[in-house]
Amino acid sequence: MSEYRPRPGWVILCFVVVAVLVQAGTTFAFAVAGLGGSRHLDSPRVLFATLPTLLSGLAATAVTWHYFREPPGLSHPRPARQFGLGFLLGGAALSLSCLGPLLVGATTLRLNTQPVVLAGLTQLLTLAPAGFGEELLLRGLGFQALRRGLGDVKAVTISSALFGGLHLLNPHASLVAALLITLVGLWFGAVMVRTGAVWMPMGLHVAWNFFEGFVFGQPVSGNSAGTSLLVARAVAPPGFWSGGDFGPEAAGWTAVVLALALGLSLVRFNRGSLT
Repeated sequence: MSEYRPRPGWVILCFVVVAVLVQAGTTFAFAVAGLGGSRHLDSPRVLFATLPTLLSGLAATAVTWHYFREPPGLSHPRPARQFGLGFLLGGAALSLSCLGPLLVGATTLRLNTQPVVLAGLTQLLTLAPAGFGEELLLRGLGFQALRRGLGDVKAVTISSALFGGLHLLNPHASLVAALLITLVGLWFGAVMVRTGAVWMPMGLHVAWNFFEGFVFGQPVSGNSAGTSLLVARAVAPPGFWSGGDFGPEAAGWTAVVLALALGLSLVRFNRGSLT
């Protein structure tokens, strides 16, 4: 007799309800305690803006797994290796999206001669919870249930559209930015399906944000960069080479980089299907 599996809709409903309640509750609690997050990326208070996302992802995963035993997408024989490889690939892709405009003269970069180590560590520790949490929420247990109900392609498409749509709430957001972040989601989702776990997308996500803000001094999805290793100045107006105040995710060149990354990932990683 085959093992009973609950309908995906009930699993997703439980996951979403828990995630929303924990996200709202922790954000409210931090605000009441006077710990509201800062958009200045050098500030440790950014942690209080990103921590609710991680807590909501962990809580939704734990509660929903307890009641429904849906696979959370965390099972992999070498999770640290997967995360590390994702971090390297995410850093490489973001670097390409920033170096392309530099090579054509659309952006200038100069080395920051001020001390930056403490700022880099602060930004890594405060931004990482958002990367971990968003991957748990959008490509973790709920995503697994969606795959079971609709198949890989529809699940990746829906989760990616949600990922892009949620970024419309960010400062300086636009429809172009949301579409490009949807493309980021397609890449992360395809990698999750092909590798069988969420660890590599977590590495991709954390590296993308860290390299974007700290290494290249670019806005991080609309949030102004803090102290950075390189100081960037856009020469070209927003368009193909520049994403303006939103950052590289609103530039046409980044769409080219993401399309290449998606294609190469589909060829290289083949543990799972995407049919």
